[in-house]
Amino acid sequence: MHRIYMFFTKSRSCANISQNKSLYLKKIMTKLSKILAISVVAITLSGCSFFSSSTPTPQTSNINPSKVTYDTSAFSITMPRDWEILDGTKLPAGSPKSVVVAFKNNIKNKKFIANMNIAEYNTKDEKTTQEESVKSIKDNYKNLLIDFADSGDTNVNVNAGGKPIAGILTKFTGKSDAAENPKNFEQLYVKYNNISYIITTSYGQDEDPEVIAKIDEAINSFELK
Repeated sequence: MHRIYMFFTKSRSCANISQNKSLYLKKIMTKLSKILAISVVAITLSGCSFFSSSTPTPQTSNINPSKVTYDTSAFSITMPRDWEILDGTKLPAGSPKSVVVAFKNNIKNKKFIANMNIAEYNTKDEKTTQEESVKSIKDNYKNLLIDFADSGDTNVNVNAGGKPIAGILTKFTGKSDAAENPKNFEQLYVKYNNISYIITTSYGQDEDPEVIAKIDEAINSFELK
């Protein structure tokens, strides 16, 4: 009886599925756009000015077929191949000009999809230290996010032109809407040649540990030229 019912309602069911999928994808992109906006507002409130001059050329990783290297004139980062790359006209509507590229996991059965974005800012006339900039950005997140909780900072090395330079990896939790569950945020901040590069990633607190490991691996793969 179940199969007969599905046969006679196939057209309607497909239409409903297609409509639900469209609404779901729209909701996901809206959430991603919201995360991008929060990220950029927090950073620009710290005095950073918009800058984006990287020329992207996504490339296949020859080392691991399950990964892809997103390569620009200024930086490169290696991501899981099954993550969607959003740049140029593919970025969510309303994305700030400072965002060069965004990535999102392609798992469809979660309320919040793990995502990452990379932004560039001109810091030529900025006299603050890297530590001061990170503190200022985090203070702004504290005002923008509900239930903000700081998980601390870690000094890291980022490969730049074949040499390691100092960067700061910061972690915190919070949510942009009272009705939502808290999200985990990780942010890598590094200055190089008068430009600040900021990688921001967010994912649910119930995220698969394997996905979190891939996020950390991607952040560690970030290189400047």
